[in-house]
Amino acid sequence: MQNILTLETTKYAIKLQNFEGPLDLLCHLIDKNKMDICDIKISEITDQYIEYINTMEQMNLEITSEFIFMASTLLYLKSKHLLPSGEDEEKEISEEELIRRIIEYKKYKEISKKLNEYYKENCKRFYKLPDKIELPKQKLEIEYSQNIIVDLYRDIIEKNAKRLNQNAKNIEKIAIVENYTVADKVKVMFKELIRKKRFVFNNLFALNKCNKKEVVTAFSGLLELSRRSKVTTNQQEIFGDILVEKVKKNV
Repeated sequence: MQNILTLETTKYAIKLQNFEGPLDLLCHLIDKNKMDICDIKISEITDQYIEYINTMEQMNLEITSEFIFMASTLLYLKSKHLLPSGEDEEKEISEEELIRRIIEYKKYKEISKKLNEYYKENCKRFYKLPDKIELPKQKLEIEYSQNIIVDLYRDIIEKNAKRLNQNAKNIEKIAIVENYTVADKVKVMFKELIRKKRFVFNNLFALNKCNKKEVVTAFSGLLELSRRSKVTTNQQEIFGDILVEKVKKNV
């Protein structure tokens, strides 16, 4: 029941719905008259159905054979109600069979309506499969200078400080300003090497024990010791822990 066709005369106007078939028209008439599907008044439905067919003829619309066949069936069923029992022996569709078909049609029509609503709701949705990202298995070799390392380490320290020190603003109010020198931090590292022979830089100068300025100063001292071949450093991965060892003197 999509389009509405209109027939206008000088006295009245008739609005005629475009039905998908005779069963669709019958369902409309049953709903319009608020009839129980199991207690259809054949005589009343037949009159309204024939009126619809006549209106289609007045509008010069093509009437399919399905509508004509249903009209003849309804007229036959109506005549059975008027004729005495046994006077009409023609084997046509029974009233019970017609009701069964109407009920079945209404079920399928309701399902079709719900499926159509579901389609309209989901037709604009598209799903994309996740992309498969293959990471390189080989180790990456990156060339870098001393200045780049210092800048990268400084950035890491600043980012970690924001995450680890939630009360930084309150601490800054009572913090005592201290001056750190590279020489002081070199002495600290040498003492640790004498005691352990090796140490992890990230543990000795951890952010929970030292402030940012102190760590940057200590890292600058480590780079200077490495440049002078006083110590060796080993880092398994970028931004990983730095293992510091004292260079053994050749005998």
